[in-house]
Amino acid sequence: MRRTPNRSMRARVRNAIVLVVALALLLFGVPLAVVLDRLVTSQALTGLQRDATRGVAAVPDNILEAGTPVRVPAGTNHFLIAVYDAQGTRVAGAGPLRSALAGRAADGREHDGHDGSDLAVVVPVLSDTTVAGSVRAAVPFARLRAQSHRIWGLLAALALLVIAVAVLLARRSAIRISRPFENLTAAARSLGDGRYDVHLPRCEITEADEAGDALRDSARQIAELLRHEREFVRDASHQLRTPLAGVLLALERPAPDVPTAIARARDLETTIADLLSLRGRTGHGTTDPARIAREAVRRWGSPARPVALRTDSEGTVAISGPALRQSLDVLIDNAMRHGRGTVTVTVEPYGDAVLIEVADEGDGFGDAAAFGTGLHLAAGIIERAGGSLLIRRRTPHPRVALLVPTVLTPDDRLQSSSNR
Repeated sequence: MRRTPNRSMRARVRNAIVLVVALALLLFGVPLAVVLDRLVTSQALTGLQRDATRGVAAVPDNILEAGTPVRVPAGTNHFLIAVYDAQGTRVAGAGPLRSALAGRAADGREHDGHDGSDLAVVVPVLSDTTVAGSVRAAVPFARLRAQSHRIWGLLAALALLVIAVAVLLARRSAIRISRPFENLTAAARSLGDGRYDVHLPRCEITEADEAGDALRDSARQIAELLRHEREFVRDASHQLRTPLAGVLLALERPAPDVPTAIARARDLETTIADLLSLRGRTGHGTTDPARIAREAVRRWGSPARPVALRTDSEGTVAISGPALRQSLDVLIDNAMRHGRGTVTVTVEPYGDAVLIEVADEGDGFGDAAAFGTGLHLAAGIIERAGGSLLIRRRTPHPRVALLVPTVLTPDDRLQSSSNR
């Protein structure tokens, strides 16, 4: 099966414009050429009629009757003037020896039309009530055709000039129309190459501008999705490292601690489930912060490094369990790795919110110290869920807390509104 060769948009637009112009010229030029040809014939007949009438006035009827020589007046515009008798035989002037059109003038009326190879007008010469002869004014059809051909040539030259101008304008218009779509193609290819900063100028073409807006939005969404995926991989590697290490440590002992390994494996399963839940970038929901804190203390506490719990909070908070659990695990893991002594987890009310604080007995970090990977991770998780991370004390004995909003009951909302 033969495939039709593809043509560029520029070529299609240019050819379409030129074709429309050519068709318009054809539809307008052909009737105009016919009208101009008829106009040439009409003007010639008018001039012939004028010269023939003037010739009749100059030819005395008595001279025709007497058969004496006749002086023929000169015609205008190189018209041929001749005098004929009543039978259509030439008496004087330039014309054919016999004229059928002049012979028809015997009826006393003016005649015009084809007469051999000429366009002629014959006006009778009257003597009293009889026709003494006629005056014939004629012009060769070849001369009229040559005049029409010159006019047609001028029309054709003008049409070619218009088409040439149309080609130039069509080329510019094709470039202007196709360039935005060429830019879209280049931007789409750069998007495929991993460059998501799509810059497309406005071109004042509605379809192209809308396509550019859609491509920019898609590029932003793809960039955001890839960023989220990279963060998920980074967060997953950070969160899975500690429970996985606990499983391996329990199994690599001289006497493998299978119950501990199983417990760590279950913690690993919970972590994986939480990470998959948070992959959708949502932390909306409700949970009991005290229960989450107790589970965290159980997972992290050991005789070598105790983790204590102090709780003075009841009720639920407006944050999902996976988001609170993973952000709290990051803070405890950070305290276990970089701090010393007992790690204390405190859950207490804080206005319309609940504070979940993690403290240790280490040296902490200075005022100029930037967040590490762990704190960045915890802040990202808790902030996406609607909470915030607070540094309550940097040094010594650092205290880092999660501040999450509580779930207000209808009575709480009513009391909050009245207090305002």
